[in-house]
Amino acid sequence: MPSPKIIQFPLSELLVNEVTEEFNLQYGNKPEIVTLAPGRINIIGEHTDYNEGLAMPVAIDLWICTAISKYSKDYFSVFSINYRQSVKLLPNTTNVFSEPWIKLVSSVINILKSEYGILGGGKIVIGGNIPIGCGLSSSTAFVISVTIAFCNLFKIRLRKRELAIICKKIENLALGLAHGLLDQYAIILSKKDQFMIIDFQDDSIKYLPLSLNGCLWIVINSRINRELSKSAYINRVKECRKGLEILNSWFNINSFRDIDNNMLLELEKGYNIPYKRLLHLLGENIRVKKMKVQLEKGNKKQIGKILQESHESLKTLYEVSCMEIDYIVKISESFDGWYGGRIIGGGFGGCSLHLIAEN
Repeated sequence: MPSPKIIQFPLSELLVNEVTEEFNLQYGNKPEIVTLAPGRINIIGEHTDYNEGLAMPVAIDLWICTAISKYSKDYFSVFSINYRQSVKLLPNTTNVFSEPWIKLVSSVINILKSEYGILGGGKIVIGGNIPIGCGLSSSTAFVISVTIAFCNLFKIRLRKRELAIICKKIENLALGLAHGLLDQYAIILSKKDQFMIIDFQDDSIKYLPLSLNGCLWIVINSRINRELSKSAYINRVKECRKGLEILNSWFNINSFRDIDNNMLLELEKGYNIPYKRLLHLLGENIRVKKMKVQLEKGNKKQIGKILQESHESLKTLYEVSCMEIDYIVKISESFDGWYGGRIIGGGFGGCSLHLIAEN
């Protein structure tokens, strides 16, 4: 008798089924709209988006899924599968919640209702398989998934870049952050089997085929919660801007991209912290350009070297690493088939990205 055929469904399909079934359990009917938004990693170009720099992010095959239908009431009923919580969102109730996920979904609803004159309520179920708070942009994917669902339900038409900008606004307002557009662009504008190279000085995007035969990119979750990331992230933004302001007063420059090494040597004499932050920025922009060349060549050793240089810079100059991820990177150097790795995301915990031989 032949063995039964085992059918493996993609993670996205399994998640859609789970969220759709939960919606039916919560509300007694099927949703009108179901949306998916992926997480993201950043191959190279960390903390460059808010500094007019270069980055190379890609979307990944982990997702946030939103199911939504209109409601006869004037409020939104929302259920989170991951938190096993439900909440009733009355009009203009953004600032009364402490839970980040509720702040995010209420901000999506209130901002979109206000900007587009939307009336009425809705029923929502949200679930995801992106690990929360580990640097894979679960919160950005959350906002994008809910925003796309809301826009589809209420016939709001947004171009992709308009969607990215409004999602950035929603997330920053809800969480009190000052993120750039890297996460939104990576999630919304990624293409299958391609890297994207973003220049945040003019928001231009180029695509590069993903072809590293014999290798895999893997992400390792350190399990270190990024508790300090919010305040420390804001400090890094301020430190970079302070450095730019000082250099502008000395050299009459207009942007981060006008800074050169000679200017930084002058900055080092009296402003060590801004100097280190901007030194990382200059080096990271160069690494993005080098990475593009080496990816096109398929030079695995040089790609790994660039990853390690980036990690060292994020560790010593930008100071956003942690001892657990430093340990993971350090001990990996002794493994056969490991080419390089680095901390990714905002830092202070979360995940690291590694290039390894597929065997």
